Amino acid sequence: MPPRNTPSERKAKNFSGTAKRMMAEFKDQWYLIVIICIFAIFSAVLSVLSPSLLRDVLSEESIAEMFTIDAQNLKIILNWSVFLTKFGTILGVYVLAALLLYLSEFLAVSISGKYSYNMRKKVQAKLDRMPLSYFDRVPYGDTLSVGTNDIDNISRNLQSIITQTFTNSTLLIGSLIAMLVIDWRIALVAIATLPLSLIIVVIISKFSGKQFVKYRKDLGLLNGKIEENYAGYKIIKLFNKEEDVTADFEITNEQMGKSDKMSQFLSALIFPATYFINNVCYVGIAVLGGIVADAATMITFFLYLNLFTRPIQSIAQIFNVIQSVIASGERIYELLDEEEETPDREGAINIEDDIKGSFQFEHVDFSYNPEKPLIEDMNLNVNTGDMVAIVGPTGAGKTTMVNLIMRFYETNGGAIKLDGVPITDYTRDTLRGSIGMVLQDTWLFKGTIRENLLFGNQNATEEDIIEACKEAHIYHFIETLPGGFNFMLNEDGNNLSQGQRQLLTIARAIISKPKILILDEATSSVDTRTEQLIQDALDNIMKNKTSFVIAHRLSTIKNAKMIIVMKKGHIVETGNHKELLKKGGFYADLYNSQFSGVNPMAKPDESTVLES
Repeated sequence: MPPRNTPSERKAKNFSGTAKRMMAEFKDQWYLIVIICIFAIFSAVLSVLSPSLLRDVLSEESIAEMFTIDAQNLKIILNWSVFLTKFGTILGVYVLAALLLYLSEFLAVSISGKYSYNMRKKVQAKLDRMPLSYFDRVPYGDTLSVGTNDIDNISRNLQSIITQTFTNSTLLIGSLIAMLVIDWRIALVAIATLPLSLIIVVIISKFSGKQFVKYRKDLGLLNGKIEENYAGYKIIKLFNKEEDVTADFEITNEQMGKSDKMSQFLSALIFPATYFINNVCYVGIAVLGGIVADAATMITFFLYLNLFTRPIQSIAQIFNVIQSVIASGERIYELLDEEEETPDREGAINIEDDIKGSFQFEHVDFSYNPEKPLIEDMNLNVNTGDMVAIVGPTGAGKTTMVNLIMRFYETNGGAIKLDGVPITDYTRDTLRGSIGMVLQDTWLFKGTIRENLLFGNQNATEEDIIEACKEAHIYHFIETLPGGFNFMLNEDGNNLSQGQRQLLTIARAIISKPKILILDEATSSVDTRTEQLIQDALDNIMKNKTSFVIAHRLSTIKNAKMIIVMKKGHIVETGNHKELLKKGGFYADLYNSQFSGVNPMAKPDESTVLES
């Protein structure tokens, strides 16, 4: 299999390109965004109006209306109707502004939730169309991180980006206009600091954005480490590798921590830098305002100045959030842009009933790496109903041959035909639906035993399930479990032994009633007695069915009609068991070595092969 790449080896998309693609995801929700924009703008406009209303309340004329001095009795009389009208108006403006902001936030949550839902559907659908080579190349944890952490990061921050962008932009423009109206001379001091704040935001964000991208990739790599360590924790303990694994994890964790710390440090610089500039602005306005303006004007102006500086700081923070969101978006689109399986051609055969099971390999070439050929000019004919055993040392190309039959990989040259028709002329559903496969590495999901058994054939009856389990010699064991077929399996079925899991996968293959059967070391995890019982059952199942059996224990394939012996991607011998032993070639060396302990791959001076 080809080596896997780490996430950091993949190139990221550019900022503007990713941003445009992300914006296109909301084309069917533009009406909601417009509504959010209207609510946010009106909320900001009301916030801008409130200082002017307060200024009006604090004016001498307004105070004279609200308070009357009774000189005779030395009392101040409050005019409640005027007082409540004026302050009620201000309170109403604040309440309405808050309500509009709440509605905009509520709609933004709806948009971000729908985005998260749609993107997860896209990622899942994309993974379903991916070739096996992608999963051989990319760590599972990195793919998992894209589908969970990166989408969550966008969904969580999308709400604030949508609402705060409109709100703060309106506040910035509205407060600036209000300050110019109140006193343009003082307003110029505030305007003079704006370019400096923007320059600081742009410069810092440029560096922090790179760190956000690196952090998201490092997080994916760390998730990959965690997934691998938890999946193999028994092996880690078996070989006393806890310290080594911990040390490796610490290196990756420290690397992610540094990128996270650096991105947060750089983004955190924006607020104190802009805060310092704003304070300088306050001092300048206080000095100038003390010369040219009255107290009421200064109070109002400082309120507007607060409205003016707050959006600058918020926009700076939002820009950093956008950097993080774009970094996640880049990783999502890297996944969505991955090359998919070659689509089924138009008019491809999709009727399983017509499949008989004969195979022809015609000058087949294949390699995982173009510079390192694996299978070259393979020619082979398999008749319907034949049991074909594929043997050879590790790395000879046995599993690769099966992967080509299943179209998990496409051939580089030549053709594989099923019943005289190239397998590329069948739909993948038809091809794979007619093949039952039992792998050496068992896979079960969290669910009941019945749900796992029915995975390949949802229409199977209870009688089919029981009969298949009896043939796989697992029925008695299932009956002893609490709940029987309703016993709940853990993730990957790890609350059963490896042998029991393998028996379940064999029963699952039997239930699917395939026309072609592929067994890749299907009995490698069971005891010798059970293996013989299962072998007898499989022999019955494989009658009149084309079957490919990959086996290292050559005693299990003596009855195969044809044995294919592979070495370094080439078929070096074919024949039945007796014929190959009689030849005294590579197969005979492999067979004898299993009973004599002789290594047939060793140099001639290092071993002596027994005569068959």
